[in-house]
Amino acid sequence: MRRAIPFFCLFAAFAVLSLPRPAFAVFTLFAGGGGIKEGDPAPMFSGLTVDNRKIDFAQFKGKKVVLLDFWSIYCASCIEEMPRLVEIHNEFSKKGLQVIGVNLDSFGTQRVVRFMQGMENKITFPVVIDKTRQIATSFSAMVLPTTLVIDVSGKIRFYHVGYKPGDEKKLRDFVAQAVKEIRK
Repeated sequence: MRRAIPFFCLFAAFAVLSLPRPAFAVFTLFAGGGGIKEGDPAPMFSGLTVDNRKIDFAQFKGKKVVLLDFWSIYCASCIEEMPRLVEIHNEFSKKGLQVIGVNLDSFGTQRVVRFMQGMENKITFPVVIDKTRQIATSFSAMVLPTTLVIDVSGKIRFYHVGYKPGDEKKLRDFVAQAVKEIRK
């Protein structure tokens, strides 16, 4: 016996799908990350980059400041933020900063790579593919972009959700302060 789908369900699905795209993206995660906040120790994580290199947070803890940026190719504000992250990376990478992009698209690495190759401002830092959202879950990154700065001791110093022009100034200030503390 076939069950008919109620008309209101079809109408609701069509209405949601026809809404304009938001400037941010929301990903539903099946397990909560426990409410990560500034001052908390960063969870350990690892993953493979788009060029198949392993990135492990353990290799940076105690040595570098890590800026993590969770993003998707379908998130307009993520793409708008990306050139600012490249600028911060270029300015501070020789002073002890490691920027890592964490892409949450689930359709495959090749599509993300093609998108990145077509970007006007090329991404100059490693990008990890987090299809299963394991890294995102551990950092409670449910809205994109989510950007974090982890200091050299492994504590989260900055946790920011969303992006609007000008946000990069505060992010840059946090990074500048955190890299100064490496040398102390």
